Amino acid sequence: MPFLFTCPHCRTQTQVEDQYSGRSGECVTCGKPIDIPRFAPKRLGSGKTGLSGATKPFGWIVAASVALVLLGCLVFAVFRFGGQTVQRLSSNRTRNASIRNLEKIAAALNAYAAEHKTYPPPALLDANGKPLLSWRVLILPYLDEDELYDKFDLTKDWTSEPNMQIVYEMPAVFRHPDSQGGFTTPESDYYLVVGANTLFPPKGPMSPDKIVDSPTQTLLVIEGNPSVPTGMWTEPIDLDFAKMSGQINGSRKDDPGQLLEDGAAMATVDGRGHFLSDDTAVTVFNALVTPAGGEPLPDDTLD
Repeated sequence: MPFLFTCPHCRTQTQVEDQYSGRSGECVTCGKPIDIPRFAPKRLGSGKTGLSGATKPFGWIVAASVALVLLGCLVFAVFRFGGQTVQRLSSNRTRNASIRNLEKIAAALNAYAAEHKTYPPPALLDANGKPLLSWRVLILPYLDEDELYDKFDLTKDWTSEPNMQIVYEMPAVFRHPDSQGGFTTPESDYYLVVGANTLFPPKGPMSPDKIVDSPTQTLLVIEGNPSVPTGMWTEPIDLDFAKMSGQINGSRKDDPGQLLEDGAAMATVDGRGHFLSDDTAVTVFNALVTPAGGEPLPDDTLD
């Protein structure tokens, strides 16, 4: 018999089946740890329960009545608030799943920087300055993907035959949870913001210890959906700061977002994931992108 459980963190209500009674896990909406209370009757032996013979029928009648009332309230809520409630729950799950991806990517970028003293270059270049492979390939060892990393020929570009043969082995962390391609297309929707006055200027990536602004308010990686020839995760292409309008889900090709209806997920230098709404001011976004701009931002900018 299902039980209506309310997450203590995000207050989302979910119907929980008997078999999950008394178990622990994580909320499907906010991803935080939860403990399901023991609501199913505890088995004492063959065909017996913790209820006495005299109280068992009455207890089950009461439990069934309560469950039906709760189920009726849930059905009423779905019909009363309809698609808005369901859509909001689905949107929250997608948003939080994307934020978790971004936090893992940020951790790998920071691990690379800790070892190499700078963040990885957006593109691995050959001796003539030709872009070969994306930074995503370079951080594979920091995502516990050493075996996949060793398969790449780092002397050839992403379109070469040996590198194209393994492009479909893209790690799941690079795939946006709302990807329309499912697991059949090796496309990533997570990008760096590159260009002058960013963490990844033309002269080369910055070192974390050169960042002037607060790491908690400096953008490291963000969702994006630019119109590119293939969008494959190994392709060395990112979002150009100079070509942005500064608006989340803006109309320009390099504007961040385009994946969630009301904003975009991102991660900052400190490794934490955040959500930027559509109404984020251009000045705020620009301040988040620039690591040494000295722009003052309220402490609750990313709350």
